[in-house]
Amino acid sequence: MSHDTQHNEPEVKEEIIAQKQGNSYELIGIGGKIGEITYQMVDVDTWIIDHTFVDPRYRGRNLARQLLDFVVDEAREKGRKIIPSCSYVLAEFKRNPDRYGDVWLRDSGAEYADPYSSKGVGS
Repeated sequence: MSHDTQHNEPEVKEEIIAQKQGNSYELIGIGGKIGEITYQMVDVDTWIIDHTFVDPRYRGRNLARQLLDFVVDEAREKGRKIIPSCSYVLAEFKRNPDRYGDVWLRDSGAEYADPYSSKGVGS
């Protein structure tokens, strides 16, 4: 009897570990890094989130939002405000003002400061 002929086994849930690395949070799966969010300090009170990425094979699991929440929670603990330079973060801030409004720095003259971004709109 061959064990190779049928693949009806349930999909194994992979353990994903989150870790802070400097000014970023990373999600690590079995094969290595599967997601990250990065931010830069503008000044002592302000951060810019400039990049969010989740491997396409892991999308649809709210992992990007989990990464965002790690940064937002840290900003709240430290009393920081966030400029959402990353288009994903800007969209989340707009969709969820009750969740993120307290950390969103909106008085910078523009909704989001693309010149600070490592990737421009549409990249």
